[in-house]
Amino acid sequence: MLANLHNLLLPYWLQLQQQTNANPRLRWMLWGILYIFLIYFALSVGEWRSEQQQGIDQLQRTANKLEQLESQTEWPQRWAAEKEVGSQFQQRLWKATSIGLAEADLQNFLRNLINNHNGDGLRLRLAPTETVIIGDETLFKVSAEVSVFLTVAQIDNLMRTMAEHPQALITERFSYGPQRAGQLTMLVTAYFGNAEADENTEIGTSK
Repeated sequence: MLANLHNLLLPYWLQLQQQTNANPRLRWMLWGILYIFLIYFALSVGEWRSEQQQGIDQLQRTANKLEQLESQTEWPQRWAAEKEVGSQFQQRLWKATSIGLAEADLQNFLRNLINNHNGDGLRLRLAPTETVIIGDETLFKVSAEVSVFLTVAQIDNLMRTMAEHPQALITERFSYGPQRAGQLTMLVTAYFGNAEADENTEIGTSK
């Protein structure tokens, strides 16, 4: 088969040789085409080698990082510390099974808090409740604006009680005007976890 192909192409090859020998322009054109092909081939090979080298460098960097991670011995301590932080975070959360109950719990707590500290003229207004995601935890962010008349000593006791409360209370805004008969205005925020989810987790753990 190759012999037949050789015999078939040979006349064309001889004819091309005769034409190139007789026509210098044709000969230079063919050399130009060959030169362009060689340049393209060299560039393609260079680009391929560059891509291969980049891949090798990336694999080497990944291997170095894995070796560094493997050589670190404080992973158990880090895991224990993160677990402790997560446990403390859960303990400071308020708990409710719905947004409505969360809003009612915060309002009732703030009313009782102000009454226990003998505040006058309490005005309490809820801000729009938000649903936020922290890590894999979905929380209700409940905020309330409090306006009440208190003395400086009463405010100190009030803020101390809020700081010492087992569940976290965040004071996002605070203003006090002695010239306005001691009016305190503050925006208080509490984050509520899902009590039903915690109950289901405890049941699953006990099983």
